[in-house]
Amino acid sequence: MSEYHNPQNDPGSQQRLLLAFLLVFVMIVAMQYLLPKAPRQPEPQKSNTQTQSQSAPATQTVSPSPTPATRRAHAAATQAHVKLAAAETETVIENDYYRAVFTNRGAVAKSWVLKKFKDNSGKPLDLVNPAVAGDLGFPLSFFAYDNDLQKKLNQALYVPSATGVQSAVTFEYSDGETTARKTFRTEPLYVLAVETEVTSKGQRVQAYPQWPNGLGDMSTAASYTGAKIDWVKNGSVERNAAVSGFFLTGKKWIKGGETLPGPFEWAATADQYFAAAFMPESPKDTALITLNNPIDIPRDPSKPNEAKDKVSVLGVAVGNINGLTRERLFVGPKTVEALQNTQAQPGGPDLSAMTDFGFFGFIARPLFMWLKWTYAHWIPNWGWAIAFLTVVITMALLPLRISGMKSALKMQKIAPQMKALQEKYKRYSITDPRRAEMQKEMSELYKREGVNPVGGCFPMLLQMPFLFAFYSVLANAIELRHASWLWIHDLSAPDPLHILPIIIVVTMFFSQRNMPQGGMDPAQQKMMNLMGPLMFGIFSWSTPAGLSVYWAISTFLGYLQQIFINRSELGRQVRKSQERRASRKK
Repeated sequence: MSEYHNPQNDPGSQQRLLLAFLLVFVMIVAMQYLLPKAPRQPEPQKSNTQTQSQSAPATQTVSPSPTPATRRAHAAATQAHVKLAAAETETVIENDYYRAVFTNRGAVAKSWVLKKFKDNSGKPLDLVNPAVAGDLGFPLSFFAYDNDLQKKLNQALYVPSATGVQSAVTFEYSDGETTARKTFRTEPLYVLAVETEVTSKGQRVQAYPQWPNGLGDMSTAASYTGAKIDWVKNGSVERNAAVSGFFLTGKKWIKGGETLPGPFEWAATADQYFAAAFMPESPKDTALITLNNPIDIPRDPSKPNEAKDKVSVLGVAVGNINGLTRERLFVGPKTVEALQNTQAQPGGPDLSAMTDFGFFGFIARPLFMWLKWTYAHWIPNWGWAIAFLTVVITMALLPLRISGMKSALKMQKIAPQMKALQEKYKRYSITDPRRAEMQKEMSELYKREGVNPVGGCFPMLLQMPFLFAFYSVLANAIELRHASWLWIHDLSAPDPLHILPIIIVVTMFFSQRNMPQGGMDPAQQKMMNLMGPLMFGIFSWSTPAGLSVYWAISTFLGYLQQIFINRSELGRQVRKSQERRASRKK
């Protein structure tokens, strides 16, 4: 019987096993040197914040060197995207009509001088309002819905593409997370091309260029009161003041920070003579933010530390809701030529609707063109041109005024008979049918004497559109600004000596006394003769002198016409009948 051998106890098998392990070890060592090394894989990012905080100490303990290196790499990448100027600089954008000075702090306009206009002290007019810009912001600063972002964008030192006098400039800013860019370029007349963009973490942000500080020709509370925000939306013009309604029920209309959706062809902040109007490239994607901020201003600009008045400062921010804004900005006078020659978009409306000639604009515009023609071709003085047109208009309306005066004289002639009829039927109540007999007898009296009861009112009503239209022309004509006439140095400002208001009061007083007041109670007549002239005197005391020139000449010519009518045959008849009635009363 053969003997059984255990394989594990076989010396030959043990040697073979040791040889196999040796060969495997040699192969592993050889592979370490012969095969290429695999790249080191980055550690997977932990989404959990707690996991990150727990793994950080372990990394520092095992190998502290990777963390500073990573931080340096991140800092270098961030620094590569930072754009921040080291110091404040200025860049001037100008053409033949304006000179705008931009500072790289906020990339805003710190000055906007109109070369063809002067301020009240005779210096070139700067439309950046120095009294409020420091508090409310400078033109072309950013409006943003995030106050912190707005503050950062408007206080940062941007990097300008150029300094000195240029026709175009680009300002750029970045802190690695937020970037901002503004590009400005001159265009003809009073227009500046504007392009802005703000991004945060790679996403566009709604940050709009704004004009928040009113206009530089505002120096008194009255000039702020005349400010408006105007816009054209779908071809329809809107004009809105800070406060609307009557003085007893006035209400705030313009809300500060209110966003109005487009489309807007243009939107402007404007006063009596000047405007800053944004004209977007894409009206349908445009939003308008109305700005209305109360602020205290000196009552006397020459005494800034004394009494102050609270006023509402209006402004606008206009931009593209998609984040990239391309628009044009008109900053200049509201002259007919400048507004008509500035088109909001190719094929779109111009800015002429910004001049408000009122309800009777269809009469006022031709009158204004006539006044300008008279000044340019015949009478090179605005005061005398106004006087000439006043005489022409008064003479053209003379037949209507004479008709009205004659009707008033006839009414005065039959006044005793009318009073007798009223006495006859006064015992009957208004609802009594017998009162109809009084009206019948009145009609027969009118017919017999050839009197039209509305004859005195109708001619006056026909004159009113011309009077209001001419008033509107003189109130909106920037050409009257700083225009002199006789003792007046500025026809757009009140008469400094108040001579014209006094002439108006005196002339109206004597005109009222000579005007027939048929059927009016004597006490009531005296009150009207006194109150009417006083009211017009108070009104003209603070109105522009150009309007006072028109009103003083018009009332004086009306007084002369009244004297002429009173000396006519009809006037003498009325006067004789009055004398007879007066003698019978004695």
